[in-house]
Order: sequence, then C-alpha cells, then structure tokens
Amino acid sequence: MSVRSKIDRLCARMHDAPQYPTQGAVLFVDLERRATRSKYLPAEIMRSFLGGRGANMVLLYNLLDEEKNALDPDVPLIFGAGTLTGDMPSATRGNFTSRSPDSDAFLDSSAGDYFPAFTKRLGYDHIVLHGLAPQWTLLKISREGVEFLDAAPYVGLDNLDTAAAIERDFHCTERKDMALARITTAGENLALCSGIMGGIKSIWARGGGGAKMGALKLKAIMIAGKPGDPPLQKQLKEHNKVIGKKITSTSVIKNALKQVGTPFLYKPSRVLGALGTLNNQTTAWHASLDADNFDPYRPGMDGCFKCPVHCRNQNDMTPEGKGGWGSAALMGLKGNASYDKAQADVDHHKLRTYNGIKGDGKFDKYDKGDGPEYVTVGKFGPMIGLSEPEHVLRLNNILNDLGLDSASTGSAISWAMELWQRGIIDASHTGGLDLSWGNYETIEKLLFMTAKREGFGDTIADSARAVERGKYPPAALEYRMAVKGLFQSDPHDARILKAFALGLSVATRGMDHLRNRVTLEINARVNDDAAFKTQLYGGTVAPQPTSYEGKEIAVRRCENTFAVGDSVGMCRFNTKLFNSPTLPDCGDFAAQLSTMTGQPVTAEELDEVGRNITGLEHLLNFRLGLRAKDDTLPKRWFEESIDTGPFKGEKIERKEFDAMKARFYELTGLNAEGVPRADWHQQLALAATGFALRVELPRPLPGAPEKSIVIDRPVANVAELRDALRRHLPEARKQLDDPTWNVTVNGEMLLFGESAKALHSGDRVQLVPIIAGG
Repeated sequence: MSVRSKIDRLCARMHDAPQYPTQGAVLFVDLERRATRSKYLPAEIMRSFLGGRGANMVLLYNLLDEEKNALDPDVPLIFGAGTLTGDMPSATRGNFTSRSPDSDAFLDSSAGDYFPAFTKRLGYDHIVLHGLAPQWTLLKISREGVEFLDAAPYVGLDNLDTAAAIERDFHCTERKDMALARITTAGENLALCSGIMGGIKSIWARGGGGAKMGALKLKAIMIAGKPGDPPLQKQLKEHNKVIGKKITSTSVIKNALKQVGTPFLYKPSRVLGALGTLNNQTTAWHASLDADNFDPYRPGMDGCFKCPVHCRNQNDMTPEGKGGWGSAALMGLKGNASYDKAQADVDHHKLRTYNGIKGDGKFDKYDKGDGPEYVTVGKFGPMIGLSEPEHVLRLNNILNDLGLDSASTGSAISWAMELWQRGIIDASHTGGLDLSWGNYETIEKLLFMTAKREGFGDTIADSARAVERGKYPPAALEYRMAVKGLFQSDPHDARILKAFALGLSVATRGMDHLRNRVTLEINARVNDDAAFKTQLYGGTVAPQPTSYEGKEIAVRRCENTFAVGDSVGMCRFNTKLFNSPTLPDCGDFAAQLSTMTGQPVTAEELDEVGRNITGLEHLLNFRLGLRAKDDTLPKRWFEESIDTGPFKGEKIERKEFDAMKARFYELTGLNAEGVPRADWHQQLALAATGFALRVELPRPLPGAPEKSIVIDRPVANVAELRDALRRHLPEARKQLDDPTWNVTVNGEMLLFGESAKALHSGDRVQLVPIIAGG
C-alpha cells in the first residue's frame, strides 16, 4: 500500500474540525504532486499519546512501510510541536520523526529555538512530508496558505548563508517574523550524520534527519509571519508563574545553565572518572576543557522562544569579541555530584590567547558562534584527543554551519581514529589523511569533506553504517560505540553508572541519554536520603551508582517523564529528574493540559501516557527488525574495566545486566522480546490505529514468546492475515507456512474459503494444529 493510500485510510479516522479548543491541524504535504490537505487527530490520540513526539509516533506507526528504505520518499518525515509548545515556560520544542537512515531504529529528534512555537501558533500541530519533490523546494507556510517555491538559489548553501539568503529574498528576519527549518550541503549530499537546522545552533540532530529531508529534495520549511498570542494566555498565566519560578529558582538553572550552559557538566564527569575518552578506551582527560576555560570567549547567553533560562552560551574569539559572561560562576559551588569537593574551588584563570587558528592573526566566520553544548565538548575533546578550548569552539561553529550532528560525527571520527591506531585502516583508506589522536588540522578538514562526501569524508558521512556500506572490514564493528546502530550521544562512560548503562541499552531510538538518563544517580543528596529517593522514583533504588539493584525503577520513571516532556514540548534540561528533583513535572504539565484541552488530566494519567509512548516506539522498532538482543551495550563495556578514577576496575557484568534488563522489561510490561505484552499491545493498537486482532499460536515462535501476537493494521480476511503474520514474524515464516495449522475465528474452524472469511477488529483468531488419525 502506498503512503498516499495509508494517508487516505488515516484521514478517514480523523476530523475536519478541532477536537478541543487549542488543537492544531495535521498538514499533509505531498511534495511530488505539490498538494496539501489538513485534518485533526482524534482526541483519543491526545489522551493516550499527547502531541509532539507521542502523536508523531502514532502518525509514523500508521504511515510507515517498514519494507522500504529510510530514504525512500514513501517513508514520511513528520514534524510535531508539543501540546504546550509556545504556551508554557521552557516549552519551546518539537520533534522530527521518521525511519532513521543513520541507525537500525526509528528517527526521532527534538529541538527548540523558534520554529516549533511559530508552527504551533500558526495553527499546525504536525506536518507530514512525503514524496520526491520534482526539484529542490522551499516550502513556505503562512496564514495565506502553503506555497511550493523553487529552492535552486539556496542549494549548496550551508546553515548561516541559507538563513541570510532567505531573509534577504523575503524581506524578513528569523525569530521575529519568520522561522526556518533547513538542511545544509551535508543534508543535500545525504550524509547520514547530518541534521535539520532550526537556527544558528539549534539542530534536530540524532538519526540523520538532514539526509531524510534531503532525500525528499526539500531544502527548507519557512513559517512566515509573526506568531499570534496563545488562545488561552490569561487562563494559563497563573500556573505558568508557578512553573517559571520552579525553573528559575532551581540551583542548577540559576547557577550553571543561565551562566555557562551545559559545559558545566564536563568537570563532574571528569572528576568522577566517567568521561568517554579516545573512543572509550579510557575515561580520563584534561581539566583544560572545564567550563571556566571557555569564560574568556563567552560574550553572553541566548535562548529559545520566550524561555526564561537562556542556556545557550555564545562564543567570540575574534579581536573585537568580548568575554567573561558567567566568569567564575561555578567557583565554590560544590554541587551534589562531585567526588572531589576541592575541585569546586579550582579556577584555571584561563587567558584570552587565540590569534586565529594558525596563530597568524587571521580570523574567519568560524571564530564566533553559538555553543558549544556539553555533548560537543565531550565528542570533540576527549573522544578524539583534543584538549584546547579554542579548538573545540571553532569545531563547534563549523559543525553548526555544516549541519552535522556533533554526537554521531564525533563518534564516527573517534571510531576511525581507533581503527587507524590499531592498523585496521591506514593512509590507503583515508586518502593520505593522518588520523592520529588530536590531529586538529585533519579533523577540521574532515568535517568539510564529510559534508561534501569527498574522499574519506564519504566514509565518515556513512556514520555507524560504514561497515554495512563496505567502507570498513567487519572487524571494525568490535570498536563501534553504538547501540541499535546509533552512536552514543552522551560523553559519559557508563561502566560506573549502572542506571545510565541500562538506559542507554533500552533507549528506543538507540544509544541516547536524552531518552531516560538517570542523572540524579550521581547526586549525593538524593543517594543519601533513602526515603526521598524512594518517593522520587516510586520504588527502592540502591544509593550506590555502581549497584544494579532497583535501577530499572529509576530508568522507568525517567522514561515516562521524559516522553511526556517531549510530547508537551518541554526542554529536557528544565524537566524534573534530568538534572534536579524540583523542576516542573507531570503534575505541572497536567495542570496546563487540563486548561489547554478542556479535559481533566492527572499526573498519574500522564505517567501512563509516557509508558504508552515508549511502548509504541518498541513496537515500531520490532517492525524494523529489532529484538531483545539489540537492547545491549558495546562489547567494550562488558569486557574491559575502566582504568582510572575513584571507581577504577568497574565494568558491566553481563549476568547482572541481563537480570536488570529483565526486571526493566517486567516493570514496563514488555515480553521477553522487549515489546509490549499482548494485552497492552491491544490497548495501544486500538488507540493508535483503531484496529487490533489477537492471534493465539500453538507454541512460542521466534519473535513471539507469549504464544500470542496482535495484528494492529487492518486485514480484510484470513488470507490477508496469513500474509500479515509472515511480515510481522519474518523469522518464523517456516513455522507459519506449516500446512498442518488450521485457523479458527471466534471459535469457528475454517476448512476452506480463507479469502472469503472477513475479519474485524476485536476478532480472536487461533492457529490450530490439525488432529488426524485412522
């Protein structure tokens, strides 16, 4: 069935008018035919999955053909703004969702800046993009309608130049009367580590969204016109003040994020001995990348749409640039995580010494910009052997302009560097590039080569798929730090932190900390207060970061909360449990959702919604071929102990890990293959697709350990059901083709006429072995 037919089927279940006062439409955009249509999702979708990430998953689940390649134009790219995006403090975000070209899982990436809020205020909750545009296209969306414009003048431009050219040509200013989601040359060239840019630094990074958008020949989506006021601004105001105060009065926000941004995390990670270094061969690196070493080049902070935090540190290394914003902001703040309290009193007194990247007094546009974030500091510092803050700043600015995901790109380079170190690749593979650790000149050159897919940059552009695409020998996979085909996002080495490790293994989009990282596991105040920790997570969690006991409880609670946060549009750093136990939580979201939708919502109901969202994501991954064996960790973490720091000797014990993962499955409601058990699957299916047909099996089959599976996409008759079963369980096709298995429908045995026997949602089907004798 084509994606257009799937959209027709989905639209038949949708509505022509909003189902609650503030609901926005779903805009379906056929880029090939240059046609659009708008519909409204049923209210049941909001109650079960919310908006943003959650509703995106529902749309993808209904529209995905898992037999098609991720870059096929029939596989849609879906944008979704959160239900509260633009209407609640720090709710600035939206998600791009699809099948990932960069990993084995689905693509889902969250970002903020101004595009999500502008889209939501214009009246669209979601944009579903499909079809190959006949030429490079700029999609302009305004109150006057949708226009398909020629993007040829912008092809070949990177992030900064694309925005400037569109501002010039349309007489507008980004973040004032225009918001823009765009790709760079990296996306045009289908680099798998490319993202979709939403501003100078804002990027939908993980999973290869830039390549997916490029495969549709869509250069940019422009939201034209100033955003209007939220429809229920007065009704939301009172509790928004409560939420705003929670955010701005929290210590980590007030003293760290508002002053120096996320790089404050580097020092605690370094002191803990949990900093991924040289492709995770070790876990210690230099103090030269502590946040205060960036102080001389920090002129101020920026932020997303009406966010009170402004956590985005700017940088300026040019002679005219000013610095010192947030200088010494962290001095004397011992925090709750450090295992060396004296570190809080260390100030490196870094001087402003930069004189151009070659020290010749020559400067260019990459000597100033926005960032870096902690992830970029980690991936382009210790992971590849760089220790100078000026190097990290410049590479950060280049990454932002080229539209490359710093996590996947940095990991791809560090992987290549270890392969070079071990002799698995050499100059004959790299075109003469020297991939020795810390070779700044090579790294900068390689970023531009990656965006253009030139030389060895073509290998880096293939990201974690380099072996699959024939760029490396199979032996290279031994050193790939990825789960479900996605490189690790977090610079933390999780061999110490067992909750972190579990989270990275079961995270639905791959090895990504933003799905469920239990950051408070390194908070001494939380760990030392057993009663508070139990109340925080809803169960007993061992206080020691190295313990496996109860960590599944903490990961489960974080997954639920963060899934809800993504679906209402809340920034992760301003969400309870990610960095603080006092930030806004599901209770705050429930209060505003009740006002926004006119339907009472409770915190407990939202916790279950978070579980629903991750449950649907597990089902999506199952359709893409992932199984319980893929909820794992890199081999290195099981077999090699860390060699430094206060937790020297730690690694992941397989037996303990397997038991912890099994407890997580049980707590979540997953079966032994890591997907929702049949009863829960039925509930999810009825909410997401409106169809659930349960099939009982004679015995457990590969991929179906319960002897029961649910078909959640419509089938008309038993013959179609047999085909659906083969698609659902490809590893069990031989057994499913067994001619001795008959079918019963609602207790009636079928001995002929399977094509004529109609099936309906709710029917109960059994496969029954023939009993014969004589």
